[in-house]
Amino acid sequence: MTFMTQAGLVLLSIGGLSGMLLYVALDKPKGWLGIKQISRFRQGHIDALVIGTILLSLGTLTALPAAIGWVIIVSGYYTALATGALAWWPEWPTHTRLAWWLDFISLSSFAIGLTAAAISSFVIV
Repeated sequence: MTFMTQAGLVLLSIGGLSGMLLYVALDKPKGWLGIKQISRFRQGHIDALVIGTILLSLGTLTALPAAIGWVIIVSGYYTALATGALAWWPEWPTHTRLAWWLDFISLSSFAIGLTAAAISSFVIV
């Protein structure tokens, strides 16, 4: 099993666990467990499931260059976990310019990494 496949499984398990917490939180009053915006928590849950599935499927590409794989793994994890964290800290991306750039670079790196993976799948034999 490749590291990317393992990373996908871990992120899928985070998505599953966050889904359980989300299910419990829906019946609780606003602010339960310090959650300020349940919609952001829900989006983080979905992101973890989707990005975990992407990593799992990309893990089957044995020809994927390691550099591309690492960009996708790191930026994917940051994207999923940071989105979920916005449930507790909704002002994070606007708190400092550095935070905004971190989010922008992560999202851009994930998109560019996926594009590079697609291109490399045609180039590498």
